[in-house]
Amino acid sequence: MCFIIRKYPYETRPDRAFPRLLFLITVCLLFLSVIPAKAETNTNTKKDAKAKNVTWKVTQYGQADDAHQSMFYTICSSTGKLMVIDGGWVSQADHVRNVIAGLGNRVDAWVITHPHPDHVGALNAILKNNYTGIRIRKIYAPQVNAVRYAATKQPWDDYQVYEEFASLTKGMKKLKYLKEGDKLKVIGLTMTVFNGWDSSVDKLSVNLCNQGSLVFRLEGKKRSMLFCADVGQPRQKRILKKYKKQIRSTYVQCGHHGNWGLTKTFYKYVAPKAAFFDAPALITMSSGDFYDAPTLIAYFRRKNVRVYMFGNGTHSVKLK
Repeated sequence: MCFIIRKYPYETRPDRAFPRLLFLITVCLLFLSVIPAKAETNTNTKKDAKAKNVTWKVTQYGQADDAHQSMFYTICSSTGKLMVIDGGWVSQADHVRNVIAGLGNRVDAWVITHPHPDHVGALNAILKNNYTGIRIRKIYAPQVNAVRYAATKQPWDDYQVYEEFASLTKGMKKLKYLKEGDKLKVIGLTMTVFNGWDSSVDKLSVNLCNQGSLVFRLEGKKRSMLFCADVGQPRQKRILKKYKKQIRSTYVQCGHHGNWGLTKTFYKYVAPKAAFFDAPALITMSSGDFYDAPTLIAYFRRKNVRVYMFGNGTHSVKLK
């Protein structure tokens, strides 16, 4: 009897196994080419959905004694970012530290609208004491013309407060000067600057620090807030001429604490749903003619605009 012994079993002969292997590889490659594209689309969709749902809480802080005007706001994003606007007097520094500590002790952006003591005093104290545990990523401020400011300073300016701020931030890499026309992203919001210190401010004879304040709009996808700092009528005409179609906002922080600042004509173009006054009851509830805040408050109420008075508490609104 004769037996024929094959060198390779039928299943593993190279001439027959190779085509099968090639066929299987081709099928796998075609299958895999479809799967990654689908997975990538799902991932991007989730990221986009998350980005669309970001919100920002804007909070106004008053003073415990409701006795002085000042300005201090925080803006917290739902993603954990923090923006601080001004901070108030030196005497408010501990309060500002406590608020920031409760929000994580990290400030992604600190905006100083102008270097008056009721706006920059608290930050000066914090910088002077080596930040006291607060990490500050970026500071934004108007670039003051020190020569013109010194030449036109008035007793209420407390010029030495500006000098201290300038000394504390000299050569600081994290300091960025803002000017009219600047547009940037800050903690996810679009920040557009409508006023800052420039050569036209230099031509004024008084109140240069107030009129050189940063006026800016913070805009989310659906809501926005306009911050007018201490700007008043000397800058109103210029701002309206150039930006009256751009200043419309959901909320507004009233110019010069809502007292002898911008007029009803200006706020007509803003058309806010809520207005913030950074002043004590002495100013907002006055019955005389020395303060005009009550007149402006009455105007807003006639327009069904909600009014948040400085007082001794906190008031918050949401941007989204």
